[in-house]
Amino acid sequence: MSKFITPVVAIPPAYNEYEQLEILSTLEYLRYLYRHGARCIMSTAGTSQFNLLNPKEIIKFNVALMQFQGTKILGIPPLASRDVDVFLDGIKDTYNKEDCNFIALYPDRYYSDVCIEDYVKRICDKLQHSIYLHTQKMRSGRGGDWNYNSDFVNNLYDEDLITGIKEEHPNLQESYNFIRGLYSGIQVIVAGGSMRRFSFLESAGADTFLSGIGNFYPWVENSFRAAKKNKKKKMFLELEARFFDVFMKHGWHSSLRAGLKSKRLTCHYDRQPWPSLHDGYQEIKDILSEIENFKGNDYE
Repeated sequence: MSKFITPVVAIPPAYNEYEQLEILSTLEYLRYLYRHGARCIMSTAGTSQFNLLNPKEIIKFNVALMQFQGTKILGIPPLASRDVDVFLDGIKDTYNKEDCNFIALYPDRYYSDVCIEDYVKRICDKLQHSIYLHTQKMRSGRGGDWNYNSDFVNNLYDEDLITGIKEEHPNLQESYNFIRGLYSGIQVIVAGGSMRRFSFLESAGADTFLSGIGNFYPWVENSFRAAKKNKKKKMFLELEARFFDVFMKHGWHSSLRAGLKSKRLTCHYDRQPWPSLHDGYQEIKDILSEIENFKGNDYE
């Protein structure tokens, strides 16, 4: 897949009133996103609630996402190697689509680089092409935490095992150093702060970011990417800051689902366990209304 700069929209699953996976509103949401400027989507462990879905449901969800007209990056849940083989068999018709790739999250704890490399290689051998890697912090099997480093990721790229990464380092300055040390050919999607985080990490080599506002209004993030003047970019960042002030106050994923429900786009029901957002619901609706009325062209 060639380099892209469009923001990447992570897609949450929808359920019916009986908490069963529901696809119809997801398909309607995908059409809404494309119609309003989104060109790349992703299923991923957090937003796509892999912890609440079983592997067959994740397969069904990923197959549904294939109907999106733009680029797809489909999440592979953190499973035992043999179970990943079975999982990939369930979506084998997607393997060689030019507009589709996969992203994997290594399961459980870090013990050695070799363990991770063998896991990724097994997936790539099955797919017959490279993948994205979710470089999320993990617990170390010997105590403490372990973060991906640029030398290891570069080695995976040298071995033709990865196309790019979803970067998710817990420390922003260390994230900058990590990305700066990566080969330029590695596609870097940054998460956790969207436009704000990307603004800091772009000079280190980041290519794009996981959407925030773009889950609702893709044109806002597209306009931010297209803006040439710092004053105009600042207006977008200030708008996003107000958005995140509200959404992070109530928790990103729960606010995302509540906001999509309030806009009647998808996520009309939740699967338990899941928090209720009665107290923050109106606040979420209000900030979304403010963004909907935002005119980026007013700030030339």
